[in-house]
Amino acid sequence: MMLRRLVILLLLLVGVRAAAQYSDEQLFRAYLASDMQTWKEYIDHACFDSLTVEEQQRLVYYEYGYAAALLDVSKKAAKPYIRQFGEHLQAMAGVLPEVLEHVYTAAWHTYELAVTSRKVVMHGRQIFEHAEQAVATDSDYPLAWSLLANVHFYAPRAMGGSKRLAMREYERADSLYAVDSTAHEQDWTWVAQMVNLAQCYDKLGMKDNALRQAEAIRHRWPDFEYIKQYIEKLKLKIKN
Repeated sequence: MMLRRLVILLLLLVGVRAAAQYSDEQLFRAYLASDMQTWKEYIDHACFDSLTVEEQQRLVYYEYGYAAALLDVSKKAAKPYIRQFGEHLQAMAGVLPEVLEHVYTAAWHTYELAVTSRKVVMHGRQIFEHAEQAVATDSDYPLAWSLLANVHFYAPRAMGGSKRLAMREYERADSLYAVDSTAHEQDWTWVAQMVNLAQCYDKLGMKDNALRQAEAIRHRWPDFEYIKQYIEKLKLKIKN
């Protein structure tokens, strides 16, 4: 019995130490390099139950982003990470800041809808309700506006989608991130938000605005691989 407990303890300690090896800077640099394998390793090595509350919050923050990135690659591969994200979100109910609970809950319903294609009305209602509640809870929280913009950008018009409205919300989020740009300099959610705004301009036919936005992203984060390719594609669109 003592041996078994010792083995379990050692495994927990290994998990904590392995997760701690991934700094925010390292994970941010991996994001810029489109290296989501590093995020996967961090998430896989983290042992949620052995982490402090602060470390659990950090893990959920990266699970939130990794599940979304994985959905673009493989719904099947994303499913266990979406399930884990949901379980951890439920475990942290009442612990996370209220605005983040709404942001993450809206995101979870979005991910579930993407992989199941069932209960569309229920998931859709929850997505809108929590996205709107996030902004109502803290109207100065940039991620709340970015999430609401995503909802309006991707939702069908019949369900309340509007790319024009999304554009204004993306711009609002961008201005809030910029208020404390130093604090968000290595925040992947700001990078993603700026890309979303560029893509929104693009979809609305505002190609010059999209290019200016993309160039601003490259100027701030010159190592961001995705934006380099996106700029070239935009230039071709404008040229043609």
